[in-house]
Amino acid sequence: MNNLYFVLLIGLPVWFIMVLLGRQMRQRWNLRLGAPYHFICIGNAALAASYYMDLKVDTHRVIMAAAFMMDALLFLTLFNRFYWEGYFAKKRNMVVPRFFTHATKLIGITTSVLLILQFVFEVKVPGLFASLAGGGVVIGLALRPVIANLTAGLTIQMSKPLKLGDWLYIDNRLAEVMELNWRTTRLRTIDHTYIEIPNVDLVNVHLQNYSYPTPHHAMRVTVPVEYEAPPNKVRAILLRSTEDVAGVLKDPPPEVYLKEFADSTIIYEIRVWIEKDAEQDRIADGIRTDAWYELRRVGLTMPFPQRVVQYLKPKDDSEAQARHIADILGRNLIFSVLSDAQRQKLVIGAHKQLFGKHERIFRQGEEGNALYVVVEGEADVYVEEEGISMRVNVVRSGECLGEFSLLTGEKLSASVQATRDCEVVLIPRERMAEVLRESPEIVERLSEILALRRLETEVILAESQTQRNKNVVPKSQEEYANDFLKKMQDFFSV
Repeated sequence: MNNLYFVLLIGLPVWFIMVLLGRQMRQRWNLRLGAPYHFICIGNAALAASYYMDLKVDTHRVIMAAAFMMDALLFLTLFNRFYWEGYFAKKRNMVVPRFFTHATKLIGITTSVLLILQFVFEVKVPGLFASLAGGGVVIGLALRPVIANLTAGLTIQMSKPLKLGDWLYIDNRLAEVMELNWRTTRLRTIDHTYIEIPNVDLVNVHLQNYSYPTPHHAMRVTVPVEYEAPPNKVRAILLRSTEDVAGVLKDPPPEVYLKEFADSTIIYEIRVWIEKDAEQDRIADGIRTDAWYELRRVGLTMPFPQRVVQYLKPKDDSEAQARHIADILGRNLIFSVLSDAQRQKLVIGAHKQLFGKHERIFRQGEEGNALYVVVEGEADVYVEEEGISMRVNVVRSGECLGEFSLLTGEKLSASVQATRDCEVVLIPRERMAEVLRESPEIVERLSEILALRRLETEVILAESQTQRNKNVVPKSQEEYANDFLKKMQDFFSV
């Protein structure tokens, strides 16, 4: 009867308080402990009442051991829930392996059993401690690589030096982080080969993270140029070679440095800013390709070391080239009005330039002081209106560019971009002026051809249905011809 009194007086309130505590945890943290929690409540209620009940010592110790063990399990459950799952998994967005939760429970249960044996049942456990320590050493040595990788994985997960999608430069290779786990890190190179690196090796190796803190970073490309070229001129040329390369950021702007005076060349370094690391090889290729064409057009070369020197008599093919250009002009609508002699005179002093694929041959709004004859290749013609770039024509071998600007003095009305490698011959305006002054009668015929070309362009622009073109009433061919005739007569004084 006395024991029941203590159960009701002490045990029942303890049980009630713990049940309320469990409900609070469920409501506040959505923590559902289930039926095992009710056994924990009963165990603690029994332990509280046993201190006042008339029980044998061994019985009291058993109740105490059971209650302490259940409390230890409750503590371990809460620890795993709030530390591993709450802090790492939810707040730090990390995948926690089950090894850590199981290891935590194993260590906690083992410690609890030893403490209960030592302080509840008064069992001397130094020998047991020594045996466990020895076994732990053996297990630790056997699992040393696994433990090292798990520890390194924990370090990576906590310090966050890299994340999924980051681009790393490691072991002279560029690779993207595809998977992070607690044992290894999986990378994919730009050749789409996969590398799996143990975490312990990853934390001990020197790596560069191109994606941290932002994906924008600099890339350097070296270009050799001959010693005779003035450095400031070379800088301007190399900067132009970056303008049309896809993937090169405009801000921060590219920069060019004179890096080294080598044995047979000056090494220049182009620094550009990019954000797509998978495109590094393509961007570097585009810069070097455009640099080659830019340098070649101004007569500069990329020298290389020579071991054997040979003196060769240069070929004089200027006459054959002039005849070839004159034949191309004869097939062109504009220059078909000229005689063979006039076309031959026109090409005297013309020079050839090479443009690579995707290079700009000229830009809308620039001054045009030459006629561009496409000898080989293909290019697109674009017109920019209200910030919108629209393709209006495709020029191929044997066609001309820049005739409006050449003949009337107007600024270039379109931009032209090579879609294939192009060989272009530039005929200076001075040659055209000489021919027109000697034969002023051809000016009228040229004005009619220019008017026809302008009407074709107006039709294409009208089809684009931009707001500007909706409000423009195109002129007739005769009106355009008269305008061009007057402009050419004034411009060339004929």
